[in-house]
Amino acid sequence: MLFIVIFLSAALLWSIGYILRLKKDVRGIKASLQKIKSMDTNMRLRTSTFDADVASLAHEMNEILDQQQEVLVENERVNREFRQGITNISHDLRTPLTSASGYIGLIKSDKITDEKKLEYLDVVAGRLMSLANLMSELFDYMQMVEGKVEFELEAVDLCRLVREEVASFYDALVQGNFEVAVDIPEQSLQLISAPAQLQRVIHNLMGNVLKHGTGYFAVKVNPPGEVIFTNKVADVTGLEVKRMFDRFYTADTSRHHQLTGLGLAITKALVEKLGGEIRARLDGDMLSIAVIIRVR
Repeated sequence: MLFIVIFLSAALLWSIGYILRLKKDVRGIKASLQKIKSMDTNMRLRTSTFDADVASLAHEMNEILDQQQEVLVENERVNREFRQGITNISHDLRTPLTSASGYIGLIKSDKITDEKKLEYLDVVAGRLMSLANLMSELFDYMQMVEGKVEFELEAVDLCRLVREEVASFYDALVQGNFEVAVDIPEQSLQLISAPAQLQRVIHNLMGNVLKHGTGYFAVKVNPPGEVIFTNKVADVTGLEVKRMFDRFYTADTSRHHQLTGLGLAITKALVEKLGGEIRARLDGDMLSIAVIIRVR
C-alpha cells in the first residue's frame, strides 16, 4: 500500500512538473509571437522544449511566419512597381501635353510665319497622336486585366499574317537603316486562333523592334506555330530580360521616350489568352523574342 502511495505521489509530482514546463514553453512562444507582432523583425520562434509536439508546433508556426514574410516582400515589390508605373505614366502623359502646349503658344505669336505655323501644327498633331496612343495602350491593358477582350477563333495562315505585318513595317525598317532577314515558309501554315489578337501580337513586337532595335532585324517562322523576332539592341544597359513582360517595366530609366511599359505586358497577356507562350533571350546585344502559338 505504501508503495502505491509513493508511486502515485511521484507520478503526481512528475505530472505537475511536466505541466509547469509545458506552460513555460507556451509562455515563451507567446512572448516571442508578441515581440514579432509588435516589431518589424525577421525573428523566428526558438524553443528548447523537451516536448516533441510543442517543438513541432513551433516549427509549423515558423513556416507560417516565413510565408507571411514572403508575402510582405512580394507586396512591397508590387507596390514599388505600381508607384514607379504611375510615375512613368504621369510623365508620359504630361510630356506630349507640355510639348503641344508650348507649340500652340508659338503658333499664337504674330512673329511666326504661316509656314512655320503649319510646321508647328504638324508637331502638335504628332504630340496629340502620341498621347492618344498612350491612352489606348492603358485602355487595352485594363481591358485585358478585366477579361473584357473577346476572342473569335477561326482558321489563320500564320505565315501569311506574319509576312503581311512585316511588309507593313518594311518602309520604317528601311528608314531606320535596318538590315532585314526574313525566313518565312512559302507554304500555308494553318492554325485555329483569334486573327485580330494574333495580328496585334505581331504588330506590337514589330513596334518594339523599331523602338528599341538598331541595325539588324530578323524574323523566322517555325512550324507548327513558332515566330521568332531577333534584333540588335542599341543599349543593353539595365535591360532585364526576365522582367521584359512585366507591367510598367522599362529599362529606359532616363525616360527619353514615351513608354508606359505596357506594350510587352499586353503582348504577353494576349499570347497567354491564345493558349501560347512568349519568352525572351539576350545574347550579347542580340535580343530574341519567341512566340509559340498553340496549334488547335
